[in-house]
Amino acid sequence: MSGGLSAPVGDLGKSVDAGYVVAGHIWFNPASFTSVGFRGDVSYDNWKTKTGNVNFRSLGFTANALIHPAVSKSTVVPYLIGGGGFYNTKSYLSKPYTSSSSGTSSNFGLQGGGGIEFKLSGFSTFAEAKFVNVFTNGNATNWVPITFGVRF
Repeated sequence: MSGGLSAPVGDLGKSVDAGYVVAGHIWFNPASFTSVGFRGDVSYDNWKTKTGNVNFRSLGFTANALIHPAVSKSTVVPYLIGGGGFYNTKSYLSKPYTSSSSGTSSNFGLQGGGGIEFKLSGFSTFAEAKFVNVFTNGNATNWVPITFGVRF
């Protein structure tokens, strides 16, 4: 699991402020692939509009490949990550006494970035940054999640 800052860029950055991201991960490291692993992510990003009365969120489901050094006895291991999946985005009013959503869509997206894993005794932690590009109607929706997580 991980969490951190979600920084909107491009057109999204013009309308919303930086927000937060929380995510759950499932790793799969086949023994026959020494430098490639796989990871499934479920992520939730949330931002407030610059006017403050509307929230914008994204719920993402992605499959990723992680590329790291083939053999590393180091406790600090860098890696590259890239993948794709589906993102459900929604804008909604942030006041609890007002009506619900004002727009929802589900679209395909790609992400890519890098990170550093810190191997500890019995578990590891990681820090990573990715660029997310969701193919929405009109312009693409982009943001950069910067997260810190724990892997058991």
